[in-house]
Amino acid sequence: MSQTMLKLRAEISKRRPAFPRNKSGHRMNLRVSSWRKPKGKHTKLRLHKGSRLPIVKDGFRGPAAVRGVHNSGLQMVLVHNMPQLLALKAGEHTAIIADVGQRKKYDLVKKASELNIALVNVKSIQKFLDKIEKDVKVRKHQRSEYVKNRTKKAETKKEEKKVDDKKAEAEKSEANLEIKTEKNVVAKEINPKTKNEKSRSEMLKEQQEKADLSKNIGEKNEPK
Repeated sequence: MSQTMLKLRAEISKRRPAFPRNKSGHRMNLRVSSWRKPKGKHTKLRLHKGSRLPIVKDGFRGPAAVRGVHNSGLQMVLVHNMPQLLALKAGEHTAIIADVGQRKKYDLVKKASELNIALVNVKSIQKFLDKIEKDVKVRKHQRSEYVKNRTKKAETKKEEKKVDDKKAEAEKSEANLEIKTEKNVVAKEINPKTKNEKSRSEMLKEQQEKADLSKNIGEKNEPK
């Protein structure tokens, strides 16, 4: 029954005409567009007047019994995750892997090959798995090289920073030493005292002592 229906569907699809969009012959941007139902008030395509383009109708469809059935006779099922794949049977269903990530797709394809479930949108399962594994190895290698280079750069930056800090400390100590020497020189220029020189207060004290001594001597020599 299904084989005869599949043959009938193939014959109907051969007889089925193309359904270009209205005014696609006059406008270049409409030639790549899919079918749209004509909704214009005065369009002749909607009113079925004259020899117009074919319009989508129910009579152009294939048999309802084999809709969603693959040419091999298996029911096509769109698979997004692992539970949906595990619910399929090998002799009854064929899977269409949905638009999922590469890692998830790899797991689904590998599990489907283990369960002997045919896949519509994967031509060679082994080639696909080998390609994914190769890509993963390349990405891991690139990642490891990136991490090595990053750590190496960080270490070199740390060493350069240490050298710069040491240079800055040395320059700072030299600057402080120069400032101290300059201060000492300026202090010597302002107060040029030697060890033999006496301060002003000491000199005044000595003069006062001499004056007091001379005064005492004078008082003693005066007649009574």
